[in-house]
Amino acid sequence: MGLFRWFSTKHELDQLRTDFDALKRSFAQVQQEWDATVDRVAKTLRRIRRAEQAQAVAEAGDDEGTDALASVPASLQTSPSRLDRIREQLAEKGRT
Repeated sequence: MGLFRWFSTKHELDQLRTDFDALKRSFAQVQQEWDATVDRVAKTLRRIRRAEQAQAVAEAGDDEGTDALASVPASLQTSPSRLDRIREQLAEKGRT
């Protein structure tokens, strides 16, 4: 009886090892996919920022040149009208 129990325990241990290895591979794949997604999002955000900076330079005119590009903030600023709408919504809810 002891020999069969040993084989059963060894079989369960082998099955656990197999499942654990499959889980590790699956987790590594998810990590790789996540890293690729983060890279794509960062690349897209950089493109959007560059396009906005180029648009700001084009709107500022050619005579200001690269000074207008340097004055463009790295982060996006909210418009004053949006800030007013947020204040109105807070006032409607009774918050100030």
